[in-house]
Amino acid sequence: MTESTGNLESGLTRFLNSLYACFRFMSRFLVLCQFCECPTIKRKKRSANGNGEERTEKSDCDRGGGAVSRSFSFPKRYILMIMTFLGFMNMYALRVNLNVAISAMVNNHTIHQKGYTVIREAEFDWDSKLQGIVLGSFYYGYAFLQIPGGYLALKLGGTRIFGYAIFLASMLTLLTPVATRYSVYGLIAVRAGEGLMLGAVFPCNHAIWSKWAPPLERTTLVTMAISGCHVGTIITMPLSGLLTMYGFDGGWASVFYCFGAAGILWFVAWQLIVHDSPSVHPTISEDERNYIERSFDKGNENAAIPWKSILTSVPVWGIMFGNLSSDWGLYTILICLPMFLLDILHFDIQTMGFLAATPFLVKALSGPFGGITADLLQRRGLSTRSVRRLYFAVGALGAGTFIVAAGYAKTATIAVTCMCIGVAASGLMHSGYNVNMLDIAPRYACIIMGLTNTVGTITGFLSPMMVGFITVNKKAEEWRTVFWITFVIYVVGMLLFCLLMSAELQPWATGREGPKKKAERNYTWQSKVKRLQMY
Repeated sequence: MTESTGNLESGLTRFLNSLYACFRFMSRFLVLCQFCECPTIKRKKRSANGNGEERTEKSDCDRGGGAVSRSFSFPKRYILMIMTFLGFMNMYALRVNLNVAISAMVNNHTIHQKGYTVIREAEFDWDSKLQGIVLGSFYYGYAFLQIPGGYLALKLGGTRIFGYAIFLASMLTLLTPVATRYSVYGLIAVRAGEGLMLGAVFPCNHAIWSKWAPPLERTTLVTMAISGCHVGTIITMPLSGLLTMYGFDGGWASVFYCFGAAGILWFVAWQLIVHDSPSVHPTISEDERNYIERSFDKGNENAAIPWKSILTSVPVWGIMFGNLSSDWGLYTILICLPMFLLDILHFDIQTMGFLAATPFLVKALSGPFGGITADLLQRRGLSTRSVRRLYFAVGALGAGTFIVAAGYAKTATIAVTCMCIGVAASGLMHSGYNVNMLDIAPRYACIIMGLTNTVGTITGFLSPMMVGFITVNKKAEEWRTVFWITFVIYVVGMLLFCLLMSAELQPWATGREGPKKKAERNYTWQSKVKRLQMY
């Protein structure tokens, strides 16, 4: 027993060291790209007269107060990126902890208690259909607050709603063990409440970056921030597996106590560090404030939301189809991969936790890599529209192909490898559809995100229910059917997104009234005045 515990701790140490090395490399690459390629750096160019002398040419950012100054301080937008990254980590920890813990809740499992290895009987007797409903209950609430969350972010500020949403969900997570032992319906209600709170997070993220992300850093900042989702999955799955084995209060209950407490600690730091916009940040440099604010056309801050124009916009529908296909693949893997590893590949719960996290480790790297390279391609002259199409198409086709291949793999190693490549490819899709809403409507990106994510979230409860009904007998052939359905949805979503998308700022997204609409409004007002004069 001592030897197995030592091997487990050694494996965990190697895993965390590898994770640290990967992110250290990625952070250095990010700094290299942003400070070597960003136009805020002074470049030396030969003078046009050919005398061989060198002169220093300032970029547009330098002329207006660039992000880099002689007295350098770490840019506040990168600090915001780190805090948003950690927020998404906590969000996904709250979302996916049940995916691992449920295996210990409904199956006999090994725990370590007072120096002894004990086989603990399952505390709950739920069939596969009820498990599917429990796993999908989070998304009943998650779909409900997407659009209202985007509206609140637009009116009250994205940072405020972002923080309170994760705080309230963390509080509900702490109540999960009590609610579960009271009734399975108590668990469903708590999970739906968590989904309700966290439904506002993604729209708030786009509201935040509509004020903080300069256009040539937009893809990098957004993809780096949302990569916290995948890092949260990476950390949560193996830690949840360990907590079910070594934790307190039956093992599985400690999963919810620990991650709920972590979310509350993050909220305290968020309140102290983060501010709504560069204009209200107390310690931001004047150079960085000018650099960010001069890259946006603010328009009319009090303009009404053009709901009809958003709902009838063809590019918005393209984003919606892209989001739908991406979310279907994400939820199928995120929610159902642990069951595939247990039922088909026959791993134990602790090993399953580590293996289920592996695909999201590579996705945590492929997502930011896609964002950085996408911004570099734009700086090199490739059009924004071509970049968005390229990354979405490569990501969707790669993800669908390798996920299907995993269902036909003859060994567990090949299956997990195919899953890793497929999930890594899906990380490139964020550089397509997810950032595209900031291209076409920066001011209303939070509303568009709420709208498209509402449709995409439907897959959060349809996918596990479908898997539960198809995989009743827990056979490999049933899982292949699940993976083929996922492939078809990826391909259809890719075709529709590439056909309908746009990269141009939409006329209704400027926050200003067009001449025709203004004339109509004036005509209506003059008509009302004339009617009053008649009386």
